[in-house]
Amino acid sequence: MHVQLLKIINGPRPKSAIALIIQDDGSLENPGQVILDDFSAEEFKSNKIFYNGDSIYDLWVSPAGDIWACSSFGNVYTTADVNFPDNPIRSGYNLDHDRIRNSGYNWKMYTLDAVQNGVRIWSPDGVNIFVGTYSGHVYLWNGTTWTKQETPTSEKEGKYIYHFAGTAVNNVFAIGNHATELHHYNGTKWEPTAFDRFTHGSLAPSGLLQHPDGFCYLACEGGRIWKTRDGQQFELVVQDPELNISSMAYAHDKIIIAAGEKGVFTIQDEQLVNLRNTFNAVQVSGSGNQAVFIRPEKESEDKITVAYAVYCSSPEKPWLGYSFHYAK
Repeated sequence: MHVQLLKIINGPRPKSAIALIIQDDGSLENPGQVILDDFSAEEFKSNKIFYNGDSIYDLWVSPAGDIWACSSFGNVYTTADVNFPDNPIRSGYNLDHDRIRNSGYNWKMYTLDAVQNGVRIWSPDGVNIFVGTYSGHVYLWNGTTWTKQETPTSEKEGKYIYHFAGTAVNNVFAIGNHATELHHYNGTKWEPTAFDRFTHGSLAPSGLLQHPDGFCYLACEGGRIWKTRDGQQFELVVQDPELNISSMAYAHDKIIIAAGEKGVFTIQDEQLVNLRNTFNAVQVSGSGNQAVFIRPEKESEDKITVAYAVYCSSPEKPWLGYSFHYAK
């Protein structure tokens, strides 16, 4: 069994994080467990808040603390106060599990039409929920109904909607078609942008974020970061051909960049500035005064260790590290 920390995000409360850990065999059928870590007090607390054997693939937490998750078998789970409509599609998974009943949360579940593989879930406002799928379609929950949407990726029989970013339900960007295309949603339909991978470079898998300045920032191969307001005009912000950017987030009032073995960077005075180089930053997410980073897993003869780091607002100890150990 290979264990992987697939994603780490800010938790529903300050100084907490939610980890998505999967038993990874290289397929889409990997059982995922959702773990809530609380490091707000002197004593660290870790609780498994969701497990039913489903292949959970992505997580998102709203500013109000509502948790949303999507799975490779087309299921959407949430702790939000919603009433999903009746669905004729029956999933092989349900909420009848001790890890769900005893989680302290009131989980709800919906299975997407045609049982689409959900690979990304996100919202601009906590009400309108976007789910990107393996087929390139997007499902939108508007608080009342689900709508299946075609995208330039789904129309070309491309694969994956990797990432979302935007300011409102009528201004959303998404990465599609094996991270080679940038799409824009105007509230009515998804359209191609002027992004050209031959000019701008292939997009980093999670190299997309919305900045408070109104620009959408994109990380591309070759250590290039571009910005755009409308998806038609692009401006090169910074470039370092030796920097391998894996993902970006906006926290601590700045862009936080995960750059693998070179650590953590930000942008200052139109320059890339190193913030931390003591660990391999595989992935970053976060907002406000907290960013969280996946660190590479380590394997020994008898166990597998997965780990993450936290960049928080504490003046005494702004960087923290946590690990999970699994017997082989």
